[in-house]
Amino acid sequence: MSDFDHVHLSRRDCFTLSNHERILSCAEDIWVPHPSAENLIARMQMMMQMKNKINAPSMLVVGPGGSGKTSTIEELSRRNQSSYEKMVFVSMHQSPNGYSLKELIMQEIGVQTSRRARQAENISPELQYLIKSQNIRAIVIDEIHDALTLTEFQQRINLSLLKNLAGSNYGLCVFAFGIPDAARVLRRDPQLARRYAVRSLQQWGNNGEFRNFVASYINRLPLRRPTNFKDQRLFLKIMEKGQGLTDNIVKILQAAAMTAVADGSENINHQHLDNIDYIMEDFCIALRDVDELDRGLANI
Repeated sequence: MSDFDHVHLSRRDCFTLSNHERILSCAEDIWVPHPSAENLIARMQMMMQMKNKINAPSMLVVGPGGSGKTSTIEELSRRNQSSYEKMVFVSMHQSPNGYSLKELIMQEIGVQTSRRARQAENISPELQYLIKSQNIRAIVIDEIHDALTLTEFQQRINLSLLKNLAGSNYGLCVFAFGIPDAARVLRRDPQLARRYAVRSLQQWGNNGEFRNFVASYINRLPLRRPTNFKDQRLFLKIMEKGQGLTDNIVKILQAAAMTAVADGSENINHQHLDNIDYIMEDFCIALRDVDELDRGLANI
Protein backbone atom coordinates (compact mmCIF):
# COMPACT_ATOMS: atom_id res chain seq x y z
CA MET A 1 0.00 0.00 0.00
CA SER A 2 1.11 3.56 -0.71
CA ASP A 3 1.60 6.05 2.11
CA PHE A 4 -0.81 8.32 0.20
CA ASP A 5 -3.77 6.00 -0.39
CA HIS A 6 -6.04 8.71 1.09
CA VAL A 7 -5.27 10.91 -1.95
CA HIS A 8 -6.92 10.36 -5.32
CA LEU A 9 -4.63 8.52 -7.74
CA SER A 10 -4.75 11.40 -10.24
CA ARG A 11 -3.11 13.73 -7.72
CA ARG A 12 -0.42 11.55 -6.16
CA ASP A 13 2.23 12.79 -8.55
CA CYS A 14 2.09 16.09 -6.63
CA PHE A 15 4.09 14.45 -3.84
CA THR A 16 7.18 14.57 -6.04
CA LEU A 17 6.98 18.38 -5.90
CA SER A 18 8.60 20.74 -3.45
CA ASN A 19 6.43 22.11 -0.63
CA HIS A 20 6.18 25.45 -2.44
CA GLU A 21 4.99 23.73 -5.61
CA ARG A 22 2.59 21.59 -3.60
CA ILE A 23 1.09 24.71 -2.01
CA LEU A 24 0.50 26.12 -5.49
CA SER A 25 -1.09 22.84 -6.61
CA CYS A 26 -3.59 23.13 -3.73
CA ALA A 27 -4.78 26.40 -5.27
CA GLU A 28 -5.56 24.82 -8.64
CA ASP A 29 -9.24 24.65 -9.54
CA ILE A 30 -10.23 21.02 -10.11
CA TRP A 31 -13.44 19.29 -11.10
CA VAL A 32 -14.94 16.97 -8.50
CA PRO A 33 -17.85 14.85 -9.80
CA HIS A 34 -20.98 14.96 -7.66
CA PRO A 35 -24.54 13.73 -8.34
CA SER A 36 -26.20 17.11 -9.01
CA ALA A 37 -23.62 18.23 -11.56
CA GLU A 38 -23.30 14.83 -13.23
CA ASN A 39 -27.09 14.59 -13.53
CA LEU A 40 -27.19 18.00 -15.21
CA ILE A 41 -24.44 17.06 -17.68
CA ALA A 42 -26.09 13.72 -18.42
CA ARG A 43 -29.38 15.50 -19.24
CA MET A 44 -27.57 17.80 -21.67
CA GLN A 45 -25.87 14.88 -23.38
CA MET A 46 -29.21 13.09 -23.76
CA MET A 47 -30.84 16.22 -25.19
CA MET A 48 -28.07 16.50 -27.79
CA GLN A 49 -28.73 12.94 -28.95
CA MET A 50 -32.43 13.51 -29.65
CA LYS A 51 -33.18 13.47 -33.39
CA ASN A 52 -36.09 14.47 -35.64
CA LYS A 53 -37.30 17.30 -33.42
CA ILE A 54 -39.10 20.34 -34.85
CA ASN A 55 -37.34 22.36 -32.17
CA ALA A 56 -34.19 21.07 -30.50
CA PRO A 57 -34.58 20.74 -26.70
CA SER A 58 -32.92 23.54 -24.76
CA MET A 59 -32.17 24.42 -21.17
CA LEU A 60 -31.58 27.50 -19.02
CA VAL A 61 -29.38 26.90 -15.98
CA VAL A 62 -29.67 29.63 -13.36
CA GLY A 63 -27.95 30.32 -10.08
CA PRO A 64 -26.31 33.16 -8.17
CA GLY A 65 -22.63 33.91 -8.62
CA GLY A 66 -20.49 31.23 -7.02
CA SER A 67 -23.05 28.43 -7.42
CA GLY A 68 -20.95 26.43 -9.88
CA LYS A 69 -22.04 27.64 -13.32
CA THR A 70 -18.55 28.42 -14.58
CA SER A 71 -17.00 25.20 -13.29
CA THR A 72 -19.78 23.20 -14.98
CA ILE A 73 -19.17 24.98 -18.30
CA GLU A 74 -15.43 24.36 -18.03
CA GLU A 75 -16.06 20.66 -17.41
CA LEU A 76 -18.43 20.54 -20.39
CA SER A 77 -15.69 22.14 -22.49
CA ARG A 78 -13.13 19.59 -21.31
CA ARG A 79 -15.40 16.65 -22.14
CA ASN A 80 -16.34 18.23 -25.46
CA GLN A 81 -12.78 17.76 -26.71
CA SER A 82 -13.27 14.00 -26.94
CA SER A 83 -16.99 13.95 -27.69
CA TYR A 84 -18.46 12.97 -31.06
CA GLU A 85 -21.36 15.41 -30.71
CA LYS A 86 -19.77 18.84 -30.45
CA MET A 87 -20.66 21.93 -28.44
CA VAL A 88 -19.74 25.52 -29.25
CA PHE A 89 -19.03 27.80 -26.29
CA VAL A 90 -19.59 31.54 -26.07
CA SER A 91 -19.70 34.02 -23.22
CA MET A 92 -21.11 37.51 -23.24
CA HIS A 93 -18.08 38.50 -21.14
CA GLN A 94 -15.70 37.52 -23.95
CA SER A 95 -16.79 40.43 -26.13
CA PRO A 96 -14.30 43.30 -25.62
CA ASN A 97 -15.02 44.52 -29.14
CA GLY A 98 -18.73 44.83 -28.46
CA TYR A 99 -19.76 41.85 -30.56
CA SER A 100 -23.40 40.89 -30.39
CA LEU A 101 -24.52 37.44 -29.27
CA LYS A 102 -25.14 36.51 -32.90
CA GLU A 103 -21.64 37.61 -33.95
CA LEU A 104 -20.03 35.70 -31.08
CA ILE A 105 -21.84 32.49 -32.04
CA MET A 106 -21.04 32.83 -35.75
CA GLN A 107 -17.41 33.53 -34.94
CA GLU A 108 -17.12 30.37 -32.80
CA ILE A 109 -18.79 28.23 -35.47
CA GLY A 110 -16.45 29.59 -38.14
CA VAL A 111 -18.39 32.26 -40.03
CA GLN A 112 -16.21 35.30 -40.72
CA THR A 113 -18.17 38.03 -38.95
CA SER A 114 -16.01 40.94 -40.10
CA ARG A 115 -16.57 40.05 -43.76
CA ARG A 116 -20.26 39.38 -43.22
CA ALA A 117 -20.67 42.77 -41.58
CA ARG A 118 -19.87 44.30 -44.99
CA GLN A 119 -21.96 41.91 -47.06
CA ALA A 120 -25.72 41.70 -46.67
CA GLU A 121 -26.01 38.16 -48.06
CA ASN A 122 -27.81 35.14 -46.69
CA ILE A 123 -25.47 33.29 -44.35
CA SER A 124 -27.88 30.45 -43.53
CA PRO A 125 -26.49 27.93 -46.08
CA GLU A 126 -22.91 28.46 -44.88
CA LEU A 127 -23.96 28.27 -41.23
CA GLN A 128 -25.94 25.08 -41.88
CA TYR A 129 -22.98 23.52 -43.68
CA LEU A 130 -20.54 24.35 -40.87
CA ILE A 131 -22.90 23.01 -38.21
CA LYS A 132 -23.40 19.74 -40.10
CA SER A 133 -19.78 19.24 -41.19
CA GLN A 134 -18.48 19.77 -37.65
CA ASN A 135 -21.34 17.78 -36.08
CA ILE A 136 -22.18 20.70 -33.81
CA ARG A 137 -25.18 19.74 -31.70
CA ALA A 138 -25.31 22.50 -29.08
CA ILE A 139 -24.46 26.07 -28.22
CA VAL A 140 -23.41 26.77 -24.62
CA ILE A 141 -23.88 30.41 -23.64
CA ASP A 142 -22.37 31.75 -20.42
CA GLU A 143 -23.60 34.95 -18.77
CA ILE A 144 -26.79 34.85 -20.86
CA HIS A 145 -28.32 37.54 -18.64
CA ASP A 146 -25.93 40.04 -20.28
CA ALA A 147 -27.75 39.36 -23.56
CA LEU A 148 -31.24 39.50 -22.04
CA THR A 149 -31.02 42.54 -19.76
CA LEU A 150 -30.43 45.10 -22.52
CA THR A 151 -32.82 47.49 -24.25
CA GLU A 152 -36.19 46.11 -25.34
CA PHE A 153 -35.06 46.18 -28.98
CA GLN A 154 -31.84 44.26 -28.26
CA GLN A 155 -33.73 41.80 -26.08
CA ARG A 156 -36.10 41.02 -28.95
CA ILE A 157 -33.17 40.40 -31.31
CA ASN A 158 -31.48 38.00 -28.89
CA LEU A 159 -34.70 36.19 -27.97
CA SER A 160 -35.45 35.71 -31.67
CA LEU A 161 -31.92 34.37 -32.16
CA LEU A 162 -32.40 31.82 -29.37
CA LYS A 163 -35.59 30.58 -31.06
CA ASN A 164 -33.97 30.37 -34.50
CA LEU A 165 -30.92 28.43 -33.31
CA ALA A 166 -33.12 25.66 -31.90
CA GLY A 167 -35.49 25.72 -34.87
CA SER A 168 -35.56 23.37 -37.84
CA ASN A 169 -33.01 25.39 -39.87
CA TYR A 170 -30.16 24.73 -37.43
CA GLY A 171 -31.48 22.24 -34.86
CA LEU A 172 -29.07 23.25 -32.12
CA CYS A 173 -29.69 22.61 -28.46
CA VAL A 174 -29.11 25.83 -26.55
CA PHE A 175 -27.73 25.51 -23.03
CA ALA A 176 -27.74 28.96 -21.46
CA PHE A 177 -26.25 29.79 -18.05
CA GLY A 178 -27.03 32.92 -16.07
CA ILE A 179 -28.40 34.53 -12.95
CA PRO A 180 -32.04 33.86 -11.94
CA ASP A 181 -33.26 37.08 -13.59
CA ALA A 182 -32.59 35.50 -17.01
CA ALA A 183 -35.51 33.11 -16.44
CA ARG A 184 -37.87 36.03 -15.91
CA VAL A 185 -36.86 37.55 -19.25
CA LEU A 186 -37.27 34.23 -21.11
CA ARG A 187 -40.74 33.75 -19.66
CA ARG A 188 -41.89 36.96 -21.36
CA ASP A 189 -41.85 35.04 -24.64
CA PRO A 190 -44.44 32.23 -24.49
CA GLN A 191 -42.61 30.17 -27.14
CA LEU A 192 -39.30 30.30 -25.30
CA ALA A 193 -41.01 29.62 -21.99
CA ARG A 194 -42.32 26.36 -23.46
CA ARG A 195 -39.07 25.37 -25.15
CA TYR A 196 -36.61 25.99 -22.33
CA ALA A 197 -36.41 23.75 -19.30
CA VAL A 198 -35.15 25.78 -16.35
CA ARG A 199 -32.76 24.15 -13.89
CA SER A 200 -31.62 25.97 -10.75
CA LEU A 201 -28.24 25.40 -9.14
CA GLN A 202 -29.05 25.27 -5.46
CA GLN A 203 -26.87 26.23 -2.54
CA TRP A 204 -25.50 23.29 -0.60
CA GLY A 205 -27.25 22.04 2.51
CA ASN A 206 -25.49 20.23 5.33
CA ASN A 207 -26.41 16.81 3.99
CA GLY A 208 -24.78 13.67 2.69
CA GLU A 209 -24.17 15.03 -0.80
CA PHE A 210 -22.40 18.08 0.64
CA ARG A 211 -20.20 15.96 2.89
CA ASN A 212 -19.37 13.64 -0.01
CA PHE A 213 -18.42 16.62 -2.17
CA VAL A 214 -16.15 18.08 0.53
CA ALA A 215 -14.54 14.70 1.22
CA SER A 216 -13.99 14.08 -2.50
CA TYR A 217 -12.42 17.51 -2.94
CA ILE A 218 -10.10 17.04 0.06
CA ASN A 219 -9.11 13.63 -1.31
CA ARG A 220 -7.79 15.45 -4.38
CA LEU A 221 -5.62 17.82 -2.34
CA PRO A 222 -1.97 16.68 -2.01
CA LEU A 223 -1.82 16.51 1.79
CA ARG A 224 0.40 13.89 3.40
CA ARG A 225 -2.03 13.03 6.19
CA PRO A 226 -5.75 12.17 5.91
CA THR A 227 -8.39 14.58 7.18
CA ASN A 228 -10.73 13.21 9.84
CA PHE A 229 -14.01 12.82 7.95
CA LYS A 230 -15.67 11.31 11.02
CA ASP A 231 -15.55 14.74 12.65
CA GLN A 232 -18.88 16.24 11.64
CA ARG A 233 -17.96 19.62 13.17
CA LEU A 234 -15.41 20.09 10.37
CA PHE A 235 -18.14 19.81 7.76
CA LEU A 236 -20.42 22.14 9.73
CA LYS A 237 -17.74 24.84 9.97
CA ILE A 238 -17.03 24.59 6.23
CA MET A 239 -20.75 24.84 5.47
CA GLU A 240 -21.38 27.80 7.76
CA LYS A 241 -18.39 29.79 6.57
CA GLY A 242 -19.02 29.02 2.91
CA GLN A 243 -22.74 29.87 3.18
CA GLY A 244 -23.54 26.93 0.93
CA LEU A 245 -21.87 28.39 -2.19
CA THR A 246 -19.63 26.07 -4.19
CA ASP A 247 -17.11 28.81 -4.95
CA ASN A 248 -16.77 29.73 -1.26
CA ILE A 249 -16.45 26.11 -0.14
CA VAL A 250 -13.72 25.42 -2.70
CA LYS A 251 -11.78 28.53 -1.68
CA ILE A 252 -11.96 27.55 2.00
CA LEU A 253 -10.63 24.07 1.24
CA GLN A 254 -7.87 25.42 -0.98
CA ALA A 255 -6.72 28.01 1.58
CA ALA A 256 -6.83 25.51 4.45
CA ALA A 257 -4.84 22.96 2.42
CA MET A 258 -2.22 25.54 1.43
CA THR A 259 -1.77 26.40 5.10
CA ALA A 260 -1.65 22.71 6.07
CA VAL A 261 1.34 22.23 3.77
CA ALA A 262 3.02 25.42 4.95
CA ASP A 263 2.66 24.71 8.70
CA GLY A 264 3.51 21.02 8.38
CA SER A 265 0.21 19.71 9.78
CA GLU A 266 -0.55 18.15 6.35
CA ASN A 267 -4.31 17.81 6.89
CA ILE A 268 -7.27 20.16 7.26
CA ASN A 269 -8.21 20.62 10.92
CA HIS A 270 -10.16 22.88 13.28
CA GLN A 271 -7.26 25.27 13.74
CA HIS A 272 -7.34 26.10 10.06
CA LEU A 273 -11.10 26.53 9.93
CA ASP A 274 -11.24 28.59 13.13
CA ASN A 275 -8.68 30.99 11.63
CA ILE A 276 -9.87 30.82 8.05
CA ASP A 277 -10.57 34.58 7.82
CA TYR A 278 -6.94 35.40 8.60
CA ILE A 279 -5.66 32.59 6.38
CA MET A 280 -7.70 33.76 3.40
CA GLU A 281 -6.72 37.36 3.94
CA ASP A 282 -3.07 36.28 3.99
CA PHE A 283 -3.54 34.50 0.64
CA CYS A 284 -5.60 37.43 -0.74
CA ILE A 285 -8.66 35.21 -1.21
CA ALA A 286 -12.14 36.71 -0.79
CA LEU A 287 -15.46 34.95 -0.24
CA ARG A 288 -18.78 35.87 -1.80
CA ASP A 289 -21.50 37.09 0.53
CA VAL A 290 -24.87 35.42 -0.06
CA ASP A 291 -26.82 38.34 1.41
CA GLU A 292 -25.10 40.77 -0.95
CA LEU A 293 -25.86 38.48 -3.90
CA ASP A 294 -29.52 38.37 -2.94
CA ARG A 295 -29.69 42.15 -2.64
CA GLY A 296 -27.97 42.56 -6.00
CA LEU A 297 -30.43 40.22 -7.72
CA ALA A 298 -33.37 42.01 -6.12
CA ASN A 299 -32.21 45.32 -7.59
CA ILE A 300 -31.93 44.08 -11.19
